[in-house]
Amino acid sequence: MADRLIPRHWIMRMLYVVLCLILIFVLLLPLGILPPSWAGPDLMLALTFAWVVRRPDYVPAALIAIIALSMDLLLQRPPGLWAALVVGGAEALRNRVLVLRDLGFSAEWATVASTMILVTLGYRFVLALLMVDQAPLGLSLMQLISTLTIYPVVAFVSQTVLGVRKLAPGDVDTMRRRT
Repeated sequence: MADRLIPRHWIMRMLYVVLCLILIFVLLLPLGILPPSWAGPDLMLALTFAWVVRRPDYVPAALIAIIALSMDLLLQRPPGLWAALVVGGAEALRNRVLVLRDLGFSAEWATVASTMILVTLGYRFVLALLMVDQAPLGLSLMQLISTLTIYPVVAFVSQTVLGVRKLAPGDVDTMRRRT
């Protein structure tokens, strides 16, 4: 099994890109003629943070930046602002992976929730500072709350269906180092 044609971390990176492309495609579909009255969760953010906390080698910062920047451009958001904040949040979580590995899911969820709140508040603050039109605060909070609510589902599906599990102490990562 050690002589695989494509290493597992490359397969998982491709899977991450495919999942994000599917999410972008669904977001761009014209499903209704009226604007929605509620804001759904940001599944890309939940997926990215769930994968960074579990296996940071599957989602490198450059890949997150490319996906988030493409979403900024396709969804007509200010280019690069959300992408920079998501990459910053992902890197903050990546630095806490070894601590979160030994803690339970509630600590992971609290850490991810605080990171999501900081990313959202930072985004709104920069847009307000630059006097850019933005969505009403209620919709932003609704999206944040729905993203925080859906995170356990995304983490569960990532772990059970997609096989993105946390590295246990003593496991070997993709750089052949012990964790």
